[in-house]
Amino acid sequence: MRVNETAKKHYEWLKEMGWTNCTPLESLALITSEIGEAVNECRGNTPTPLLGSELADIVLRVFGLAENLGINIGAEITSKMKVNKKRGSRGRV
Repeated sequence: MRVNETAKKHYEWLKEMGWTNCTPLESLALITSEIGEAVNECRGNTPTPLLGSELADIVLRVFGLAENLGINIGAEITSKMKVNKKRGSRGRV
């Protein structure tokens, strides 16, 4: 899955910037702050054009955390998709 390539490339940039010194808890807090920014782009009747950028920020923060912890995010996504497919409607069998 190309996800791993993107995650590695992003993590290399994070290392170059010196932004890999967060604890996992701090990284999760930063992901949460990005989610809050995405929420702000949805406060009207329709999402603003900036929602896509905020969603990208969320994904990149997740990629950074996964790479920092040595998690193969591509494999985890593939595995989770298989599990979710078995769950049926809204997580119910």
